[in-house]
Amino acid sequence: MTAGVAPRSAASAPVAASHTGRLVLTPADPHVIPQVGLLIEMLADKGFVGESLGTSEEQAYRIGPGFLSLMTFAGCAVRIQSDPDRQGGFCHIRVLPAREHPSLLVGRNTRAPRCVGCRARLVDWREHTAHWASHPHAGVTCPQCGETRPPWLWDWKEQGGFGRLFILVEEIFPSEATPAPALFDLLIRASGTGWRHFYVQD
Repeated sequence: MTAGVAPRSAASAPVAASHTGRLVLTPADPHVIPQVGLLIEMLADKGFVGESLGTSEEQAYRIGPGFLSLMTFAGCAVRIQSDPDRQGGFCHIRVLPAREHPSLLVGRNTRAPRCVGCRARLVDWREHTAHWASHPHAGVTCPQCGETRPPWLWDWKEQGGFGRLFILVEEIFPSEATPAPALFDLLIRASGTGWRHFYVQD
């Protein structure tokens, strides 16, 4: 597996397309910021996160002893590299600093979102991202049906999304693993709000 790198915003310059990918967990309501301390405490108590990796700008953790019981992996032979001392990437968990407004997290795997009304694609979505970043209350008008809604209410599938708080599970290939119902239940109990997931690759 390749080394995990910081997720880029939609407006950043492209990077080498060698990143395995990450699973992103975020509240279903992109405006919500749960109490991070309580969230991490409950995730640690159930073994989803383990020992702190001690980074300065963000919170990062080894995967905990209960990680595999809270994730569902495709295939039978699950091999997770979790040693931070080896060369290359390793599976670990990062909690990004909270954003002031809902922000878009995307990757090279992100495709054009669809209008939830008529299912038309917003093919020029990348041209809008700088405006969304500087105008957090901006709406997006569908070029086909004319309905206007915030960009987070478009259908991004599982290839990107908006939020103010993101939990990243690094070195997970898109759709290689999904959160188990028990993990979503844990997140809901810890935060009092629903959660969703998606995948991005740098």
